[in-house]
Amino acid sequence: MSQPEMRLRIYGARGSYASTSGKASSIGVNTTCLRVDIGKNILIFDAGSGIIPLGNDLIQELKQERGEEARWKVHLLFTHMHIDHLVGFPYFSMLYVPRAIIHFIGPRILDYDLKEVLHAFVHPPFFPVSLDDLPFEGHFHQIAERNVIYFYEDGFHIATILDAPPEGWQARISCMRNYLHPKGGTFFYRIETRAGRKVVFASDTEGFIGGDQRLIEFARNADLLFHDAQYVPSEYQMFQGFGHSTYEMACEIAQKAGVQKLLLFHHDPNHDDAALKEIEQKAQKLFPRAFVASESMQFEF
Repeated sequence: MSQPEMRLRIYGARGSYASTSGKASSIGVNTTCLRVDIGKNILIFDAGSGIIPLGNDLIQELKQERGEEARWKVHLLFTHMHIDHLVGFPYFSMLYVPRAIIHFIGPRILDYDLKEVLHAFVHPPFFPVSLDDLPFEGHFHQIAERNVIYFYEDGFHIATILDAPPEGWQARISCMRNYLHPKGGTFFYRIETRAGRKVVFASDTEGFIGGDQRLIEFARNADLLFHDAQYVPSEYQMFQGFGHSTYEMACEIAQKAGVQKLLLFHHDPNHDDAALKEIEQKAQKLFPRAFVASESMQFEF
């Protein structure tokens, strides 16, 4: 049996802040964080509170698989810099490992570079030490919508949409700037394997009547679509303009894009398991292959 080209695991599926209800949750309590493995490349999307358990798992795994003398390399991609997507970053274990090499990849937001934001966040008076004081080796890569990131067996290359695909690539990531999240927007990411499998990550977005046509095209025929679904319709009236969607909006995108499976994502921290189960049931009446995303969900392509 051939090995999968891509493995994906969810470490955080909540939005705004980690759930503090105190109730046990099969969905999980952590904010946004995904892990994707392509060959030997380890990709992490966003640094919500879910990156804390991810980092702990990752260090144990790398010790066993690659040894304590090898350099450990990861790629951390950001959709945007709101606090719920960044709150776990100072506690990401790899920052404290001298042999770690971390490639930070993300867009310029408002008037701030990616490097500026991360250094400001991990710095007194907000944190006891600065990012420069930590022992990891860091590289910062600012990307725009025109960029495509190609991954090889053990490395990557940032190109533009005008460049011919390089030889030997295993997967590529395309970017779409989303203007429907205040202020400064977010990035959507589309991960495609060479065999044509496709995963689209579209968190923190608000729907249009008739659906966001750019996103529909971006997600066309995806195997898996992550889509923001923070609100139920009755809640949306109060939070219209905050940059988040309802399950109805997510289902409309999935239907029109012809995706195989929809994962409702960025759950409101006040929605308990019962509320999310009800959302899933209502969503499945609109799009039968819709499911509520939960921590520890894993997929292979």
